[in-house]
Amino acid sequence: MPESTESFIRAERAGHTWERRSPRPEDDHVLGHTDNWLNALPMGIRPVHLQHDFPRIANELARLWVQTPALDLYFEEKEFSPREDRHGFSPLIKEELLAMHLYSLRSRPVSYEERALQRLAQLG
Repeated sequence: MPESTESFIRAERAGHTWERRSPRPEDDHVLGHTDNWLNALPMGIRPVHLQHDFPRIANELARLWVQTPALDLYFEEKEFSPREDRHGFSPLIKEELLAMHLYSLRSRPVSYEERALQRLAQLG
């Protein structure tokens, strides 16, 4: 079973309903902390269109960036949402989301367990 399917099953078991939340006033513009987060991303990873087209999503990504399990679920929900009313993103937005998702996966610190397994593998 694909990992994204497994994460949806786990989220649904945990009670996630995949419904869009009610709009809030701050959804229409990029918040200050989001601007700071965007400016800290490296060129080539930093989105150009997302914050203009979908400021709510940019704000949510900034908020979740350090919460890796929640961030992964959010990316997966945006990339592979089972919601029937979702129209999908333009290719530019999809590309920006994918670049940020891959960057977030690559830039995480390696856990002690992962490092130990890597060393064992090197020893043969």
